[in-house]
Amino acid sequence: MFELAMSTNNIPILRIKGKIIGNTAVSLKNEIDSQIKEAGTKLILDLTEVPLLDSSALSAIVATLQKLRQTEGKIVLLNPQKSVMNVLKVTRLHSVLEVYDDEDSAIKAFN
Repeated sequence: MFELAMSTNNIPILRIKGKIIGNTAVSLKNEIDSQIKEAGTKLILDLTEVPLLDSSALSAIVATLQKLRQTEGKIVLLNPQKSVMNVLKVTRLHSVLEVYDDEDSAIKAFN
């Protein structure tokens, strides 16, 4: 479900596979917290293979965003599928979260 990769700039990229709903959102939050604890205040969430997420998943992402902003950190979303992007637009989170279509752009967001 979760796979961690490092960009050429040593920014962790958390690649997520599958739906993020219910208990999976709790697992996502735990994984994000673990990565931030280990790698610091930068994180890219790769949503390329996430066909669906629910309010619990959004809550986990927003909580992380708020936590990272307190330490001048940042979380960005990479390549959300159309259905996920629609959820972000309906909830207006696309205006709060940084969303990128390709990995290079997501990495450059941290410069």
